[in-house]
Amino acid sequence: MTDATRTDPAGSKEPGRLLSTVRRSYSLIQALAVLVILIVIMQSVNERFLSPVNVSNLLGQMTMMLIVAAGMTIVMISGEFDVSVGSVVGLSAAVGGWIMVRWMPVETSADQVWWVITLGLITPLLVGPLFGLMAGLVVTKARIPSFIVTLGTLMMARSLTLVVTRGQPIPDIPDILRSFGQGRLVHLPFPFNFSGMAKSGSIADLFVWVQIQNIVWVAVVVYAVGWFVLERTTFGKKVYAVGSNRTVAVLSGIRADRIKILCMMIVGFTASLAGLVSLSRLGAVSPNTGEGLEFEVIAAVVIGGTSLYGGQGRILRTIIGVIIIALTRNFLNLARIEIFWQGFATGTIILAAVLLEALQRRISR
Repeated sequence: MTDATRTDPAGSKEPGRLLSTVRRSYSLIQALAVLVILIVIMQSVNERFLSPVNVSNLLGQMTMMLIVAAGMTIVMISGEFDVSVGSVVGLSAAVGGWIMVRWMPVETSADQVWWVITLGLITPLLVGPLFGLMAGLVVTKARIPSFIVTLGTLMMARSLTLVVTRGQPIPDIPDILRSFGQGRLVHLPFPFNFSGMAKSGSIADLFVWVQIQNIVWVAVVVYAVGWFVLERTTFGKKVYAVGSNRTVAVLSGIRADRIKILCMMIVGFTASLAGLVSLSRLGAVSPNTGEGLEFEVIAAVVIGGTSLYGGQGRILRTIIGVIIIALTRNFLNLARIEIFWQGFATGTIILAAVLLEALQRRISR
């Protein structure tokens, strides 16, 4: 055998390792690249895009989507969908608003007794898990696709929202809840002031202080808990196993139906929590709260690298997908583009996310 025909095991191992790493991290690389390109383009078109005020408002606006997307990531890893989350958000907010404002009406919101407010916070958190339990039982016992089942629960929840609100907004949410949702107690430095650093030449001028809305910390806690559950618990490993191959998971002793039901209840809980966050941030309930949110959430989760077929995904990567969706909407508002085009932009992103997910599967093969 000549030197030309000999193979170098060490040399062949390195490219193989590198290629394997790129394949595993392709979704993350892809999402980060899209995010960076969007930020550069949007800041170039509109200088207000990375201003402290806009960044603070943007964080508050995307908090509701962030919370729901965390639950959607878990349920999609298990191999199912829930397209009713937007309606559950609206129903949970409506139930909370009705209890705190209309159930025992008072002259001013400040006069409402503490136990009514407490009941208005706890009861809505049961709405989503109940819908999730109902949908999960139908999906697992009747073997009906979760998309069809949750399409039915979507219509039920939206109808109940209209019944609770009577088709009218519910204003004057108690002050204690509004003060939390609209408050900004923490300031954090963000490296966004590129023009200031260019003028002064000092790295210190790169950072600007941004007021963080209190509700953002709710999303931080949700993702911390979600990461721990998926990455550090037996339940998380079972979720991945069931999503990857249900038959193998069952043969391994995993109760796949129970895992799927629990995942449906988890996404329902995050939807209810997002409804309360919306209630506190806006200080009112609208009959169309959460309408269309489900499609943006699914798009964000797919952009973040979670597979449409289950068994693959990372909850922290979902944050990147949510930011991309929120940035696009925010930029359309700053650019004063007609609101009628926002649905078109969201639909384009969803289609692009599905195509990129298909491309990712091909590369991984």
